[in-house]
Amino acid sequence: MLFQNRTEAGERLARLLTAMSLRDPIVLAIPRGGIPVGAAAAQALVCPFDIIPLIKMPIPWSPEASYGVVVMDGTITLNQPLVNRLELSEREVEMAESMARQEATRREQLYRQGRPFPNLGGKSIIIIDDGLASGYSMLAAASFVKKRNPRALIVASPVASDVAHKLIAAEPGIDKFIILVTDSEPLFSISSHYTEYPNLTDDDVLRELARR
Repeated sequence: MLFQNRTEAGERLARLLTAMSLRDPIVLAIPRGGIPVGAAAAQALVCPFDIIPLIKMPIPWSPEASYGVVVMDGTITLNQPLVNRLELSEREVEMAESMARQEATRREQLYRQGRPFPNLGGKSIIIIDDGLASGYSMLAAASFVKKRNPRALIVASPVASDVAHKLIAAEPGIDKFIILVTDSEPLFSISSHYTEYPNLTDDDVLRELARR
């Protein structure tokens, strides 16, 4: 399945989410790529829309890849098997975590601009991204949400690698996992599932949030 763009992907997800008749839904998108997907879904659901800023911890010699994720509140999720294979020292991991925490805090302050984070207690929370490669960003976001006592936790993404699909499906506390496409190709690429897949900036995020 090929999506025209992130907005169309969000609209497709929204059809399945609408059919669930969720009580008090809130859509939380993972910036930056998840923003237009989540915004389209929230618009269709006519529900509140917000974000979960998080930062990946890059592999030092291959910064496009990562071995962990830090959320704005300090929640950290490590791909421990990968950390072991990379033979990273405890000090290296601590330094990367500190830098990621600072960047996550910076983005939280920039994006939210003083607005309080919504109360998730008793709500049906839908976490959305534009695609799941390793799955660890979504895992970190789900861990963040579970601490806040939602009524239900739904994870949704247009596409996921086979590895990410298995990782999220096995995670306890997720009530529903919605994926439109699972890709088992060894060289998985989120962008290959979109006709239009522009790089998004902080300004793009701020423009979308300003519409809310």
